Amino acid sequence: MRKIFTYTLLTLFFCTTTAYANPVKDVISGYYKILTAFTKATSTEEGIYYALQRLRLEFRPKLTKNIEANLTYDHELLLNDFSGTSDFNLIRQKNLRNLSWWDTDKNISDTGHIYERHLLHRAYLKFESPHSRVIFGKQLIDWGRMRFYSPLDLFNQPLPSDIESDERIGFDALNIELFSENFSGINVLCGPARNQDKNSYGLRFYKKIGTYDTFILAAKHEKEKVAGIGFDGYIKDAGFRGEFSYTKAGKEKYPRFSVGADYSFFSKATVILEYFYNGAANGDLGAFTNSIIEQRRRLSIKKHLLSSMLTYEITPLLKFKLLSIYDIAGKSAFVNPEVRYNIKEDLDIACGTQAFIESHGSEFERSNNLFYFELKYFF
Repeated sequence: MRKIFTYTLLTLFFCTTTAYANPVKDVISGYYKILTAFTKATSTEEGIYYALQRLRLEFRPKLTKNIEANLTYDHELLLNDFSGTSDFNLIRQKNLRNLSWWDTDKNISDTGHIYERHLLHRAYLKFESPHSRVIFGKQLIDWGRMRFYSPLDLFNQPLPSDIESDERIGFDALNIELFSENFSGINVLCGPARNQDKNSYGLRFYKKIGTYDTFILAAKHEKEKVAGIGFDGYIKDAGFRGEFSYTKAGKEKYPRFSVGADYSFFSKATVILEYFYNGAANGDLGAFTNSIIEQRRRLSIKKHLLSSMLTYEITPLLKFKLLSIYDIAGKSAFVNPEVRYNIKEDLDIACGTQAFIESHGSEFERSNNLFYFELKYFF
């Protein structure tokens, strides 16, 4: 199945590109990003740093009226002084060999101070018509609506405390969506895995009822079987959303649910508040800290988390964000203030800190404060 999937995708991509090469206007966009961070090693408490440089090139040609391709290439260079620690093993685990079926992630260098790699961030073909959408390849699939922890975002969910939580690893799948004019539709998904028993399948039905988008789904992701429902709408001027899921994973069975609201003040300030109950939390800090796969599966080690975010537009060019996560049972917290400034068109600068209030056996035990600086140029 793996070979069939790869050959079919490559054949469709290159043959379609060749067939429509003349009328296609090539479009290349992307960004260049420098992200520098200073923190302490978990094991030794020694000061460490890293400086990430990422060049992203996104090629999105319109092949026909209905067919579009996306080929997004990343080249990353990570300068650091902690490659020999357990903290760096988490960075090495963030590769498509571990987290994706189609391995397009290749290391160029992994030495004492240089970690360099390149990968295909996205690679898919998309067909769209007035009542259908079909996407085949490495893509973003987000079936959830929550802003922080989402029980229904099954396939490539990041941790909201990740310094690059907006960077979502692609999921390889055939994703078919059929919809009607009354804001209802059905979504069918099939994603291969390296082991056949870990193949993913999903079915999602959604419909707009009043001011609410409602949806129900059933899915098998690797060895987890999940059923869930969700909604996203408004109570007067405030946004209101929620998700519930029930999962069977081997001998484990557990519910998860999240509910949240957001409200904007004077068009300059927005507040988001969400509560997350995680039945998969097992308190195993060691396993969670050392494994990206365990983090994506468990999401947290504590069952009750309260997340909030305040965004405020100081000026049209200067924006402030304050993200926080509170571990209710463990009495610990994560706080992330950030200031972002648009220097000029297509050039942003940001700086911030991730601060942790810890206690023994809590969600953020062993977490060290981190300071970061980011420069990002879009083209």
